[in-house]
Order: sequence, then structure tokens, then C-alpha cells
Amino acid sequence: MKKLLLTLAAVAALTAQAQQFEVVSTQQLSVGVEDVFHPKFTPDGKSLLVSSAGYDGIGIIDIKSQKYQKITDMRGAGWMPAISEDGKTLVVRQKDDEIQGNSLFSINLNTLERTAILQKADHFNQINFVNGKVSVGLQGKVTTKQVTRPISAVQVPNEIFVAEEDLKIAVYNNGRRIELDPLQGQFGSWDPQYIWVSLSPDKTKILFHCSNNAYVCDINGKNLVNLGHMGCPQWRGNSHVVGHRESHDGYYLTKGEILIVGADGKNLQQLSTSSSEIKTFPAVSADGSQIAYHTEDGKLYLMTIKEK
Repeated sequence: MKKLLLTLAAVAALTAQAQQFEVVSTQQLSVGVEDVFHPKFTPDGKSLLVSSAGYDGIGIIDIKSQKYQKITDMRGAGWMPAISEDGKTLVVRQKDDEIQGNSLFSINLNTLERTAILQKADHFNQINFVNGKVSVGLQGKVTTKQVTRPISAVQVPNEIFVAEEDLKIAVYNNGRRIELDPLQGQFGSWDPQYIWVSLSPDKTKILFHCSNNAYVCDINGKNLVNLGHMGCPQWRGNSHVVGHRESHDGYYLTKGEILIVGADGKNLQQLSTSSSEIKTFPAVSADGSQIAYHTEDGKLYLMTIKEK
């Protein structure tokens, strides 16, 4: 018994040391529509893009007024949408079941005018939208189109983006594609399958999920860091990662909480308060001060945090 108490005390001490963030507030957003999922912040942090549980359709919520506006009903529009740096143009996909692929559209968020960018293309995941130009990886090559006027006159000298393609990590660097397999050989004969792939804001590290854990590596697939059991990992700046941790009884989810951890794998902290609500799919504002997430039954929450 004494040994157990000492062990619990040690765990408590480690947990206390890991509390790098203070949760200032957590509020449920009452947006006037039921069942909103998969939040994504606009660049200014004032609005949230939301979709259905199956990523069909997309709408926008003004956080201050909590008013919801539908943007489109297109199938698949809520899966990894991209928004311009000025927050005026949205780029979304439309699923095409006939070819098991996607079409790509830009939407003016002021007028809701829709313009076709790419029609009936093979399947792609990430949409890179920088300085008015949209890029996607198709059949091992970069397909690009200037959608809006360049927001900045400064051109990006080293254009790099990452994507998950056929459950592999693809890095596109100035049009050249490199496929990474940072976990190669770590699961015996099982071939690692990579999802939730994203590039850090400073474009030096890659975040991904594989076999229930989240990982970070450099853009060459080296210097691997295991962040532990974490789903839907999202960058908070270049130094931290936010995600959710789920538990299940073999049939159903029983718990879901929001976590944050250093990109070096240190100082894991649970941000949400444990409850019966299953909290999943967090999104982080550009300044890192807010985290939005939804519950399994479609409630939307906004959490404000600050670093101690």
C-alpha cells in the first residue's frame, strides 16, 4: 500500500510539472443549428468553418455573435478545406462517387460565388492555398492554379507542402515529390499507414498519425518523436501539438479528452475537464490562444488557453 501511494504521488508530481498551460475558459457555442462538427478557424480567429459529421457541406460561424451561415451543401466540402490568408476565399472539394475522386472549387465568402478550379480529378487530400495560388498533389505531380490575386508581392522562394497520399507521406518541394516512410520497419511486416499529415508553420517539421499514436519528424523523415496516443493531431505554433485521446470498451467510445504536448514529446497535459462528453477533433487558432472542438453528439465548444 505504501509503495502504491508513493507511485501515485510521483505521478501526481509529474502531472503538476507538466501544466504549462492554463485553461482560461471553456464555453459551448449556441449557433442555432444542430450537429456541427469538424471546426476550423479562419486566419483572423474570429470565425469557425464547420461541417456535418460526414464532412458534407460547410458553413461559417461568427464566434462573437454565434451566428451560423451556410456556404454550400457540396459533398465532401468539409474535408480539409483551405482558406486564403485574408479570409476572403475558401477552397473546397466536391466528392465524385462516379470516379472516386474530387472536383475543386473556390468560394467567395462575401458573395458565396462559386468558381470551378479542377474538375473530376483523381483522389487528393490536402489543399495548399498560399498567396492566392492553390496546389494539390495529383499522380505524383503538383497541379497549381492562381485562384485570386496574390495577397503579398513577396514570392515564396521555397514552396513546400506535404500531403497524405495512399496512406503515405508525400513532400512536395518546389514541384519535386519525395515519399517518406519514417516508421519503416518499426511494426515488423506491417506496412505503416499515415494519416493526419501536416507541416509545421515554419515548414521544418511534419506531424502525422499512425497506429493510434501521433509523431513528429523533420522534412526528411528523420529525428522521429513519438508523442503518444493522440488522434487528430494539430499544430499549435511550431512548438506544441494539440489532439484528442479516446478510450473505448471494444464496441463504443467511452471517453474523449483534449490534450496538448510539446513537439519534443515532453509535458503532456490534458486541457479538457474529464466528463461523460466525448470531446474530439480539435482545431487551433493561428495565435494559439483558442481551441475549438466538437463532441460526439455534435456540440461545439471553444476553449481559451494561455501559456504559464
